[in-house]
Amino acid sequence: MNGPKPEWYDKLKSGPFTRKTFTMDDIYRIEQKTAESAPGGRVRKLTIPKRRRTLPVLAAVFLCVAAAAFLFRGELEPAVTKAWSGFVKPTEPPQATVPPLQQETGTFYLKGDAAVVSEPKAFGDEETETTVNSENAVTVLEKRNGFVKIGEKRWIPEWYLNKDAEKRLKEVRLSQFLRERPVVTMTAPYYGVIMQDVNFSLYPGEPKPSGGVLKYGRVVEVIRDYRDWVCVNVFSYDGRKYVGDKWVPKENVGVYDSSVAQEGLLKERVEALSPSGTPAYLHPGARIVIEGEADGFYRIRSQSTYTAKINKSDFLPNPFLGLERKEDTDPQWYFTQEEMLNRYEDFTKTRTDDRLKGLEPIDIFRYYVMASEKGDWETVYALLIKGSDYATPGREEYLSDIGREPDADKQAKQKWDVLRKDYTLYQEISGDSAYIVMTKRGSGSPSPEDKQAFSLTRNKAGIWKVSWLPMQ
Repeated sequence: MNGPKPEWYDKLKSGPFTRKTFTMDDIYRIEQKTAESAPGGRVRKLTIPKRRRTLPVLAAVFLCVAAAAFLFRGELEPAVTKAWSGFVKPTEPPQATVPPLQQETGTFYLKGDAAVVSEPKAFGDEETETTVNSENAVTVLEKRNGFVKIGEKRWIPEWYLNKDAEKRLKEVRLSQFLRERPVVTMTAPYYGVIMQDVNFSLYPGEPKPSGGVLKYGRVVEVIRDYRDWVCVNVFSYDGRKYVGDKWVPKENVGVYDSSVAQEGLLKERVEALSPSGTPAYLHPGARIVIEGEADGFYRIRSQSTYTAKINKSDFLPNPFLGLERKEDTDPQWYFTQEEMLNRYEDFTKTRTDDRLKGLEPIDIFRYYVMASEKGDWETVYALLIKGSDYATPGREEYLSDIGREPDADKQAKQKWDVLRKDYTLYQEISGDSAYIVMTKRGSGSPSPEDKQAFSLTRNKAGIWKVSWLPMQ
């Protein structure tokens, strides 16, 4: 602190003025001049008590300091002047606090088995190939976009939740609740054909269907049933996968008829165009849909979105079946899965009802047809309903009567061959009764004469059995 002092240091030390700038004499002189200019002309000298002289002195000191700051402002601190940018930052409004999403979580029973998707999005493309079993309750972790989360990358539509379960379970036992709840019924897969254009839905009654359009003639595989709706499997021809359950009203699905089907398989290789216009080939067995007809040819599109023109004779109806089949026969007459054929073989070895548990009426019907064509009357009898409430004869009597007809198996095969050729099938279930309805081909709006029915009854164990004399 003993170094050379700047010039302003001595000025501040001695003060900015060489004499006192505002004394009591100055105050008296100002008052005297004021009094002389006032009416009366003179005023006595103002005397200020010593104890009141402190205030003017403090005021004088304050003025001195202010004057010094003004005179030496450039040496004390350089002033910084910023250019105005022309933009005034607006005052940001207060940010609203978003309340947490009200999640509907907890444990729920479902209305039926449901396809699981990997994200809460209608008909995405990421496949999971899993189904949640409705016999067990599920824990809902989150609710979003009409879906509920039941596990990591596992979502199902919220519609499947049975929200009345908790209240109902307080009134009845679980077994009764499961038996009485509105339920999505699993059916033995059967084929149908779209009779009127319709968009498929994510669940029954979806207010605005979120799926693609199924046009007249599209073939569907029915896999579930709920009141006036059916859940179907379909193939896509626009490059999308449409993962998830697809529901359509029953009124839009007709009995499968190959003459109506506009979707099937390609029999012969044909030249086609890729989506980019590049020439390509479609091979036998490719799934195709008819988009139009001209000059005796079909304009078709494949699953790979290739387009081509084919001879009508190269089109084989129904894309769910292979090339090796009888073209004029409704596929409902046959087992659509190898697993079902294996189950039939197992049943013929034991002929016990426990092997029939879980089967649909149309499955039992197929068992009956196959066994009668083979002349396996022991198996046929095992499929019949038994009990004092029914007219079914005893085993020995039945086998004795059938034994009197040596050609019974040939007659049965001939009978079923005729029906297979001329009739299409579908099943109707009403309570503990079911019918396999056979409708004559090409009958349009069939009359009673164009229909035949095969009757089945559900026994006390909940197993479907063939009624005695089922077609009478």
